[in-house]
Amino acid sequence: MIFNKQNNLAAAIDEFRIHVAILDKKTDFELLIPDITNAEYETRKVIGPEVFFKAQSDYDENDDEHENELVLYVQAVVANMAFRDYTVNNDLRHTQTGRKASVAANEKQAWEFFIERDNDQLNYRIQKALNRLIDFLDREKLEEWTTSKAYRLKHEVLLSDIDLFGRYYPIDNSLALYNMLLPFQLEMQRKMIAPVLGATLMQSLLALDLYASGDGGDDNLQMLFEYAGPALALWTMATGIKRLSVKLLPEGLVQQFRSSVQSRMSSFPAKGMEKDMIVSSLIRDAVEATAMLECQVKIMAAKDSQTVYTPVSTVADRNLTTNKYFSL
Repeated sequence: MIFNKQNNLAAAIDEFRIHVAILDKKTDFELLIPDITNAEYETRKVIGPEVFFKAQSDYDENDDEHENELVLYVQAVVANMAFRDYTVNNDLRHTQTGRKASVAANEKQAWEFFIERDNDQLNYRIQKALNRLIDFLDREKLEEWTTSKAYRLKHEVLLSDIDLFGRYYPIDNSLALYNMLLPFQLEMQRKMIAPVLGATLMQSLLALDLYASGDGGDDNLQMLFEYAGPALALWTMATGIKRLSVKLLPEGLVQQFRSSVQSRMSSFPAKGMEKDMIVSSLIRDAVEATAMLECQVKIMAAKDSQTVYTPVSTVADRNLTTNKYFSL
């Protein structure tokens, strides 16, 4: 465990509260241990076991662990995750006769609205702690990080950093979310983008340096990337939002849907409805972006073969003879 090296429960609480100052000083550290263990497991999945093992080793072996940035960043993630889970489970007492709500004198039970808002804030703190940790790892380029699966995955996808991804779909600059989306991006790249591009163009785009000034033959690839990027980002977000828990998503990704869903469907779980609406909208946009990418590939092929290709616009596709009404 990356806390309580001194095996002193009072000191351990102080160490934990460096990262979660709102925790009551009188909290029994032993009650936090199960949640800390679970939080360490979740953190290892995000940054890789090698990075976590290095942080653990630095913590165990270094007397000045508070000067070790890696240890502090990892501790911050673990502490905030553990505190969220501990707080949620601590809302009720679990007794032999069922669950009970305890309210001390001169206190009132928190309304569900306030509990939900506080839970959102706790998740926000976790996202910020993860962002700081991943940013530190990217800047310092620790060997344990650059050889990890999460880091190597970045070099297998078209949108290989958060700036590229955010160019086509902003994700509130969340490095944590970007890293969680990498497996989905690779999957959607393989399923939706590679079949349209073909093996040769796919490899050319993966090797393209978008931060260098394009000249000559690279201009066509630069333009093609501008069609492939939006399609891949949209497919990735549709898949990620569908599969990930809402609590892992930045607030900015879902807030635009909340008011309309809650006002029209107030008796339904708003967050579930939000996810369905977002995913449906993203899939529609992704299908259209993929069609535009396919059209651009055909235009490039026609130029190379000196043939004529007439693209069909998406607007024209909707003006079908089966459509009874339309307006100009």
